[in-house]
Amino acid sequence: MQLQEVKVMKINSSHSIRCAAAVLVLCVIVAPAAALNAQVSQPILPKGIPLSITGQTDFPGEIAVWIVGRTVQDRRIITAPDGTFAEELFPANATSGLRSGQYFLIIEDTGPDAKFALETAADDGRTVVYHGDLPLFALDDPETGYSDTAMALSEALDRPDIDDAATTLVFLVEEPWMRFDQVPSGHPGDRLRFAGSTNLPPGSEIAYTVFSVSANPGKDDKIAESGSIKVVKGGGHNYWYFDIDTGGLEIGEYVMTLDSGLAAATATTVFTLHNAGVSLPATPGITMEMLQEEPEEISAPPIGPEPDPAETADPGVISTTERLISTIGSGVSAIDGDYIVWVERTEEEKTNIFLYDIPTGTTRMIAGDADYRTSSIDISGDRVAWEISRPDASVRSDGIGLYTIPTGVVEKRPLGEYLIIEIAMDGDLIVFSAVDWSAAGSDGSRDRDILLYSISNNTTQILCNESGHQIEPAINEGYVAWRDSKGAYADTVTICSLADFSRVTLRPAAGSSYGTPSVGGGMVVSPLHHRTSGTTELCNTEIVMATLPGMETTTLALPEMPRRYHPQSNGEWTVWEERDPDSAGLITVLYDMKAGTVLKTWSGGCSGIDRNHIIVAGSDGLRLITVPGDTLPDAGGSTGAGALPDAPMIGFSVMVAGMAAVAALWMRGRR
Repeated sequence: MQLQEVKVMKINSSHSIRCAAAVLVLCVIVAPAAALNAQVSQPILPKGIPLSITGQTDFPGEIAVWIVGRTVQDRRIITAPDGTFAEELFPANATSGLRSGQYFLIIEDTGPDAKFALETAADDGRTVVYHGDLPLFALDDPETGYSDTAMALSEALDRPDIDDAATTLVFLVEEPWMRFDQVPSGHPGDRLRFAGSTNLPPGSEIAYTVFSVSANPGKDDKIAESGSIKVVKGGGHNYWYFDIDTGGLEIGEYVMTLDSGLAAATATTVFTLHNAGVSLPATPGITMEMLQEEPEEISAPPIGPEPDPAETADPGVISTTERLISTIGSGVSAIDGDYIVWVERTEEEKTNIFLYDIPTGTTRMIAGDADYRTSSIDISGDRVAWEISRPDASVRSDGIGLYTIPTGVVEKRPLGEYLIIEIAMDGDLIVFSAVDWSAAGSDGSRDRDILLYSISNNTTQILCNESGHQIEPAINEGYVAWRDSKGAYADTVTICSLADFSRVTLRPAAGSSYGTPSVGGGMVVSPLHHRTSGTTELCNTEIVMATLPGMETTTLALPEMPRRYHPQSNGEWTVWEERDPDSAGLITVLYDMKAGTVLKTWSGGCSGIDRNHIIVAGSDGLRLITVPGDTLPDAGGSTGAGALPDAPMIGFSVMVAGMAAVAALWMRGRR
């Protein structure tokens, strides 16, 4: 299904800036002319890492690179004597000083006349001039947003009277980070594998040090072990891992530190070596693409007719591990990394909230017998957040509950006169749908708005307060998505980039309506419900994916099924719920993105998906499903599903540093 309409919404006085940014983001999905192509070394650029550009043109000589960002406006000339070019645009010390956010590169060649159509004025170097004498606009005009400037350059080079080829690239600058995803415990003599993820590029070196908690790490003779490892390429993130031989270590607690050489990219954890009499649960291995060897190149088979899907081999049953983690099948649950959280209601109508540690198999209560209701909860990193609603004061909520895992501290964050309906969380940011109780309509009605809350800054800003209901928000990888419902059966999905707050809207055809969206794996995924003409009955539900940042939509090739709900993806698999035609109950469906086929189903609804874990809420309770991502079979198409075409699955994450300036612009407000 193609994107039928793209709509940029007015969210503040800089509407034209947002509009230009949204249009430009959509322009970059169009393939550039064959005469010129280019790529950057790091589409997601951690500060402190150099940025280079490479490419080729049909017209040897020189290439101009226009660099446009919030604090950078520049034009560089790169030599391409044989048509190929490679240049370091920013060294490591320069990217350390770049402001977090989105940057545009407009690359221009000379065309057949060996002259640049656009240049900068010789007297100031900041004014863009056409054919050397006609001034167009200033690169650093304070009244013009950087995305407007990039758009103007792109449009100028697209004029029919200009023979220069041009293409546009986008990269995102963010703070460098790395984290532990697997921290095992063991006995002296065990070989322990530590693993984690990072946004540092493949090949980056990370130093590690292990010392006893009672030691002084400043003294070399107290260090138990040290060494270095290299980052390897992954999917959504890059990864690192290494093994520790604990044969020379004693029983006790040890601190492990990681240091990349970049000030912001460090990590620390604690692990324990127990005596031989202590029985420990096995640490579940985490599946990471970096553990796979590069595939060998093989000759392509002779081209022939495509096989009939009905005759392809059955994908069989994949090997999965299932673990019952709670006898209460709560659909109010979430997963991230090593942790699962969920909500239980007591017979006295009180709320219990639990946290499950996947590697150790242990459960802890983080809120017990709380005198409020919670209908949405989420987890990101080492924080858990949930919505607090008082049953005796339904006209407003008490804000958001927040739990920090390392410290065990629970706090409540009041958020003013908002009745919070649903929340979603990513890093320091919480997006929520809420009713502003102070802004009732003339008929007493109250719309639902989408708001963004920063935990570190304790500030709230409005993302959308249009008429109607903006509901079911999702946040991940620097994007927020939500469903717009205005009363008719034609619900849309809005996708907002937190890099520049540009937006697009996915609109269904007549007789169709979008459902709950999710963000993950470099895409926004949503069900698209279709009605039988002239009736209110659902006849089919498709799964639609919009890739980030280009917003190119793809529909999974699936057999017709009236009811599918809550699709989620991590880029490798997609899961959703659908009605079991035999029992009318819910089943969870696992779909392999690479093979383009359904692999397995489970009884119960799907509550979440992470790296290689799925939460299923069934009649027997809450179950954790572990899928071996690096051993998925080469499935055929017996289910009737077709393989997805290749599409970029790049996920952009936005760090807290970039949100401080945003919060200052849009402080908490009411309509």
